[in-house]
Amino acid sequence: MSNLYILLIVIGVLIIVAVLAYNWWQERKFNQQVDSGFSALQKDALLDDPEVDSNQMKSGFEDTIIDDFAIKHQKSVAEYQPASQPTPQYQTQASPNANNPLENSIADQILPDDVSINDAFSELTNALKGTQTRKVEPTFNAENLASTANHVNTPEKPVQRSDIKAIFDDAFGKTNKAPSANIGNTAPEQKSRPTANIVNEIEKPPLGLPAMLQAQMDLTAVLHLAKEIPASLLIKTVAGLFNDYDKPIFVHTIATRVNANPSWLLLSETPEKQLIAKIACSLQLADRAGAVSRNVLNRFQQAVETLGKGLNAHVEWQSNGDALTTATALDTFCIEVDKTIGFHLVHGESGAFTGTKLKGLAEAQGFKLAADGSFKFYNDEGRVAFIMFNRDNFPFSQDMLRNSVIKGITFQLDIPHVLHCAEAFNQMVEIARLMESSLHATLVDDNNRVLGDIQVEKIRQQLKVIHATMLVRGIIPGSDNAIRLFS
Repeated sequence: MSNLYILLIVIGVLIIVAVLAYNWWQERKFNQQVDSGFSALQKDALLDDPEVDSNQMKSGFEDTIIDDFAIKHQKSVAEYQPASQPTPQYQTQASPNANNPLENSIADQILPDDVSINDAFSELTNALKGTQTRKVEPTFNAENLASTANHVNTPEKPVQRSDIKAIFDDAFGKTNKAPSANIGNTAPEQKSRPTANIVNEIEKPPLGLPAMLQAQMDLTAVLHLAKEIPASLLIKTVAGLFNDYDKPIFVHTIATRVNANPSWLLLSETPEKQLIAKIACSLQLADRAGAVSRNVLNRFQQAVETLGKGLNAHVEWQSNGDALTTATALDTFCIEVDKTIGFHLVHGESGAFTGTKLKGLAEAQGFKLAADGSFKFYNDEGRVAFIMFNRDNFPFSQDMLRNSVIKGITFQLDIPHVLHCAEAFNQMVEIARLMESSLHATLVDDNNRVLGDIQVEKIRQQLKVIHATMLVRGIIPGSDNAIRLFS
């Protein structure tokens, strides 16, 4: 290495040392400037606890400090003085009723605190002895009247407890007030009213809503008429008022002031000469088409209010909460339980079966061919329990069954429309099994899978769940309310 390289290395090291020394000097100088620019650390008024001299503060407010404990102590001592101290005398105020000797005598009596109950009762009895011959106020009941008349001219006798109670009741206004009478005379006879008038004045129990209506299904308004009107006038007034509604509207009438046993009748069933005292207008909140709309609700409410003003009637709405919310909940419930149960009977290896054979088997099992092209099975009440129709959606008819062959039929049960749906389902399965054997067909589900006993039991359990859900809601399957709700 030459001398030039060595010299350059030494110069570089010196430059680096000089830079480091300069930086250290600059940093030291800066720290000194910072220290001199800030004063000594003072106490924080917000964060530090103040130092308070309690003795000094108390000396400054000695005149305004109240020793509450001392006051209470003095008060308690005064309240519990020894019995030997004299009892202070109290002045009693004059009784508001100066003519009442009973109140004056009681007010004048001063009973000491340590008197016994028996002594107090004895003193009270002695004080009341002189009040038996006092002037009697003209407010008697029938029992006190005779006894008071006897006390007027008879000598004094010991006062009984019952007499004291009667005096107290009379003094404080607790006796039953009866018509006034003269002492010594017999009680005046009360004029008796005819029994028929009393019966007529008894208010009859209020009538409920029409039986076909239900609070969770219908929005109902009851119109109380100020004056009875004939049904013919109501028919003319209502005409055209409830047109163009997509939900059923019902108008019921009742004549509570005329009939001995009034009952609600549809306006269409009310005689025109019948006098009406009350009207019920109701709107069904939902059906299979969905829930009622806000616009329809507003129109119905406005129409009812208009009818009430026209007839000078008081309108009373029979609903709790928002009707639209009730309608939406009802529609959700309908979607949940509005189910149909069905399965199919398809031809087997022997091919399709003839319509005449199908008709003969169906009628033998109790089916009847209906006008809509389906076979209907009726229960004991005369209502449809389940139906059977062509799986190819071609309606059955006499000519069609006589000249055609059938590839498959469908058995179907509408749960909300059947009164005893579990029994109806069992009967439908039994008939389907019999026809399956007679037609050499196969019972399948919607996916053409063979329907065995396990699958049938699963359907039966689902049916029970839906049936129970409707019962909890208060809508019985197969009832009139269920049929109009699921229509």
